[in-house]
Amino acid sequence: MSIERFPGFIDVHVHLREPGATHKEDFYTGSRAAIAGGFTFMVDMPNNPTPTITKERLEEKVDLSKKALCDIGFHFGTNGHNTEEFAKIWDSPSVFGLKLYCNHTTGEMLIEDKDLLDKVFSAWNSLKPILVHAEGAQLEMALAFALKYQRRLHVCHISQAIEVELVRKAKASGQPVTAGVCPHHLYMTGDAREKLKGYAMMKPPLGTQEDMDALWVGINDGTIDIVETDHAPHTREEKEKEQPAFGVPGLETAVGLLFKGVKDGRIQKEQVTKLLYSMPKQIFNIPDQGDTYIELDPDKEYVVTPPYETKCGWSPFEGMTLYGKPETVVIRGKKIVENGKIVTN
Repeated sequence: MSIERFPGFIDVHVHLREPGATHKEDFYTGSRAAIAGGFTFMVDMPNNPTPTITKERLEEKVDLSKKALCDIGFHFGTNGHNTEEFAKIWDSPSVFGLKLYCNHTTGEMLIEDKDLLDKVFSAWNSLKPILVHAEGAQLEMALAFALKYQRRLHVCHISQAIEVELVRKAKASGQPVTAGVCPHHLYMTGDAREKLKGYAMMKPPLGTQEDMDALWVGINDGTIDIVETDHAPHTREEKEKEQPAFGVPGLETAVGLLFKGVKDGRIQKEQVTKLLYSMPKQIFNIPDQGDTYIELDPDKEYVVTPPYETKCGWSPFEGMTLYGKPETVVIRGKKIVENGKIVTN
């Protein structure tokens, strides 16, 4: 066993719940969860109760995020009716992409209308990617519009074998498309709902064993470029309702789950850095963080147990044995985590 140094990891897909739902998470608690999990940069999604679809709302978020202990960027949002805002924000150093919801999820930003989708893809005249929550036929439509307007497309949280194949074919044709996968889709199938009930409910939903196997193949053949947590905390009360809120926290367990993948022979150790650092950095043009790194022992096992840094206070992976818990986190020369404990406020 030996401690190894890795770059500060990047999560391009988190929901930090501020403003509007800070009983679940906020920029401070979410950043604590991030650094405890080995992430030093993350990008927040726009589907807040008041969605990030105007320049003013973006500026409000940037200001609120100053309390965070790590670096945070933002994806801008669209409901299809705010395309006049795009040119105001797409050169902002705080914006890393445009998020488009083509399937039902948390929030009021669903766009299923083909003409509205066409309008959005046409209007986003930027080299920054369009990120899509798009499953099945909706993914086919998004790929078609991205090709029509030559937009860079990033497919979020791929969860089904058919989606892996759609992205594989698009890449083979030369289309500039990238894809991400979430740790919960790599380690849980729909069977988990029997035991965890609402705590295993998320969008996209957990798939089959065949889907899970296809995701690992997609990672290893380069179809899937990155791992993104889709960190989406909700309170226990919200998860135990008859209609549970969709989403699970993931910042504190993603690194350990990937090193479990190494231990299980599913991926090589070098792929962890590729999936959590070099490819996210390249795809989203994430700025350098000088003198920033994490240290951990990738062979050291630990069991997922509370307490957690995320405000929601639970994990769908509780009780699971993982590997490589971050021991040290340094951001721009400042030690933030020492001996596995956060040492700054």
